[in-house]
Amino acid sequence: MAHKRTTTTSLLASGAINEDELVINDDNYHEHVEPVVNGEVKKRGLIARNFKAIPVGSLPCARPFDLPLIPESEWQQRLDAQLTAKARLSDIRDRSGPGGGPIPSTDQNGRGYCWCHSGVSAVLLTRAVNNQPFVDLSAYMVGCLVKSYRDQGGWGTEGIEFMAEHGVPDSKFWPQRSASRSNDTPAMRANAKLHRVTEWMDFGSQQMWTMQVTCALLGIPVAVCYNWWGHSVCQMDVVSLSPRRVRIWNSWGDSWSSNGAGILEGNKALADGAIAPRVVSPSQDFWRKIKKRR
Repeated sequence: MAHKRTTTTSLLASGAINEDELVINDDNYHEHVEPVVNGEVKKRGLIARNFKAIPVGSLPCARPFDLPLIPESEWQQRLDAQLTAKARLSDIRDRSGPGGGPIPSTDQNGRGYCWCHSGVSAVLLTRAVNNQPFVDLSAYMVGCLVKSYRDQGGWGTEGIEFMAEHGVPDSKFWPQRSASRSNDTPAMRANAKLHRVTEWMDFGSQQMWTMQVTCALLGIPVAVCYNWWGHSVCQMDVVSLSPRRVRIWNSWGDSWSSNGAGILEGNKALADGAIAPRVVSPSQDFWRKIKKRR
């Protein structure tokens, strides 16, 4: 199906994108790789996944992508319906935070922990889609415990594998942007297990764009990894089809772009790796099943 080419002007007029939203593409991406936000040079931290060593299907906590792919002939109609109904993940984010306002952006705070913040952002959105109450989840717990408190990069599934077993805590038990070892208490561990993801889908390189679109149209957030950026972020929406445009939710705080969200365009929209949560809920039997699969 040939898609009608959409201009930035038409997207602004329709409300599909915001006037203050960054649009990052092949022409300007180098300006946004390591931006300065409020005087701070923002860090990334993605280590590209080696699919030969760690192929899709080899992860104990994530099954291969198993949803029926939405036919391309339906994409534009579904995108238009989402926009009209204000049913995009960005719309859900905007009304699911404290007091009915936006869910705050996560913030790496100068550490190379994008690989765990992207997964936590996806968990926050999955909870919102499922009408679960907002909880200020702290990705620093994941980064600190996986990397033994070192400032080290990683790839998206490292954080997700950890969260599948251990969960992620409310910031009341592990404060945001804190790397203190004193946060690791039995009470924190018990709280984290209340926020586990019990089903994840792992994406292969084949049909990546079709899988990204399918998830966006079904309201499934995706932790997407971009090797060109050296960064992992959370995909919320597909904004347009020609050219490709996706709205991502970054982990550089609300001051980046438009309340922490921006647009990747063209070649820059196609992820190199991705993983998506489907179910977020406590499950006493979950890890027992995972161990049987190993």
